[in-house]
Amino acid sequence: MRIAIVSDVHGNLPALEAVLVDLDEVRPGVVVQGGDLALGGPHPVEVVDRIRELGWPGVLGNTDAILADGRPVPVQAGGFVAQAAARSREMLGPDRVAWLTSQPMEWRDEAVAVVHAVPGDCWAVVPHDASDDRLHETYGPLGVQVAVYGHIHHAYVRRLGGLTVVNSGSLSLSLDGDVRATYVVIEDGEIEHRRVGYDVERVATDLLAIGYPNADAYASWLRTGTWTTPPR
Repeated sequence: MRIAIVSDVHGNLPALEAVLVDLDEVRPGVVVQGGDLALGGPHPVEVVDRIRELGWPGVLGNTDAILADGRPVPVQAGGFVAQAAARSREMLGPDRVAWLTSQPMEWRDEAVAVVHAVPGDCWAVVPHDASDDRLHETYGPLGVQVAVYGHIHHAYVRRLGGLTVVNSGSLSLSLDGDVRATYVVIEDGEIEHRRVGYDVERVATDLLAIGYPNADAYASWLRTGTWTTPPR
């Protein structure tokens, strides 16, 4: 079966719309959302409503989990994410937040498993240049041929004998220097990352227009595909 994994939309409706057009050409048997759907962009409501309407199965992302009322902000998230979470939670309302935070930690079929970060933890970071041993140790216990995660916004494929580890890339806020929306298609062990252009400037402008927390930093991230810590 042809499977598409669409992860890290981060409230970016133009990126999602562009990918939906591309998916019409790809025609996967199933599309799995890899988490982090809402926080970090100006269109969280539209993104969540569209994905719910599409009925995609998916997994819990760290910036989905952080939207739960009263949940402490992990140290690694810091004030930057906490401010964005408060604004996104307000925009989404309780019903959408409840849906987001109820997503499972893992999706799988016989050959492919999808997690947001690592099995059982949607915050842990496994970088794109992690050692083969670390990838085996982290994703081997899933017991599948292909393990897919998002979270790091850096698309890659690593083939390790009987295990292939894939990062799906991100629809928004890339960290691999390519600002296009990126998702992955898997069929019979073949892996294809698809990169789809969209109106980045519209999203940056919308962030600034609504006064989203740290909008300048998010806009720069969108435009460059790299992250620069904003000044304190």
